[in-house]
Amino acid sequence: MATGWDGGICLFCRGVPGFLDPAVLCRTIGKGVIAYHCCRGTRWAAVDAGGLFLTKSHEAGEAEEKRSLFYLESCTRAYEEARNLLADGNNDRANWIAAARALKHAQQLSARVRADAHRRVLELHQLKYRGFFAGILRAGSAAFFYGAPDPSTPIDEAAAASSAPERRGELIVTSTNHELSEESLKAIWEAAQWPHDYDDPLNGGGFSKKDEAPLMLFAPALHEYLEHRRRYHSASGKLWPRGKDASH
Repeated sequence: MATGWDGGICLFCRGVPGFLDPAVLCRTIGKGVIAYHCCRGTRWAAVDAGGLFLTKSHEAGEAEEKRSLFYLESCTRAYEEARNLLADGNNDRANWIAAARALKHAQQLSARVRADAHRRVLELHQLKYRGFFAGILRAGSAAFFYGAPDPSTPIDEAAAASSAPERRGELIVTSTNHELSEESLKAIWEAAQWPHDYDDPLNGGGFSKKDEAPLMLFAPALHEYLEHRRRYHSASGKLWPRGKDASH
């Protein structure tokens, strides 16, 4: 009786959609039904080619979804690891390097998230982390990136102090390196950026004329704001009429 094994690899469960290899088929159980054997045990399927194809494709699809979920969870854990390393606002060189490495792993793992629902969940997580990493890059002074304990330190003084000798136990290290590495800064910067091909779900989602009556009834202040905004725009601390109101 033929089995579904070929050199230690299960022919049925190798995860490639397609028709069953004849070696997988074990025996005919009854009219129109066969049994096949694989690493998951004996299973049943319709004997016609279409039925065999659908059975294999369904299981391959389930396997792909599980793989996608695994990469989604692994990716979010990597993002969270990077966030935790920097959450207290530190400028420790080692912490920033470790966070950058975690983000690089997250970047690679995210490319393996294939299921559409999982991609959407990933985008939600990336939205949260993108804001966090952008915030820490904007919050620091130039001295902060040199590793200065006091961010108000003048930049020349901070740069000099970043390599100053220091005592470590019984040893005196004559030159140190406390400034944040450029490679780690670039990785954090990349995590804070919006992708060029980002499809914003808010595009085209503004109010329309049909919303006017419900707004007037249930949210009059919002309605007043929207009407005023359509008539004027604010620039340099002044109001400027829009459209036809500009001629008055």
